[in-house]
Amino acid sequence: MRKRPQQQRAKLVVDSILEATLICISEMGLDQVTTPKISEKSGVSVGSIYQYFENKDQIILELLRRKSENLGLSLKALAMNQEEMDLKTLVDVSLQFGFDVMREDNGFFFEVLKHWHGYNNSEAAKVLEKHFFEVGLYVFNRFYRHWDFETLKHKSFVIINSTLFTMMRFVSNNDFLISEQQLKRELSAMILSYLDSDKS
Repeated sequence: MRKRPQQQRAKLVVDSILEATLICISEMGLDQVTTPKISEKSGVSVGSIYQYFENKDQIILELLRRKSENLGLSLKALAMNQEEMDLKTLVDVSLQFGFDVMREDNGFFFEVLKHWHGYNNSEAAKVLEKHFFEVGLYVFNRFYRHWDFETLKHKSFVIINSTLFTMMRFVSNNDFLISEQQLKRELSAMILSYLDSDKS
């Protein structure tokens, strides 16, 4: 962002800009979004938008950062509030959570994931990776207490990245000959098998 809002009124203006951007992306697709369209949808003048953001891309990056932060915190809450669940159930619930989130906001994430190569090194991607990595460490340490930190770190990295990449590919490409239900079963089996492949 060009300027972080400090006062409550300014924060509300930025929130309006970001909410309008989300709606524009969901309704017309990422490539069709322009600053004037965001202005029209939000009721905030183009000049006022440029006080906080240099261009459309900067608005989208801030929106993604916030959405990623909220997604990561929600996943943490899910994982840490389910201490009575066995590992398989927790994996299945987490996968369902992921697919549900991708459907939210009238397909916002579906549209963004089609262009994820452009955001792969963004702050939003780093925020997601950090939260997911911390969730992985927490969950796997709970069920595999005998693993040292290096093992936990490596297992978390492989599982999180392979699962996220597969889910992203699935939701951004409708040509795969596999249903969502079957994909969730396959991902669950893959994760559990990989975790159990090294119990030493």
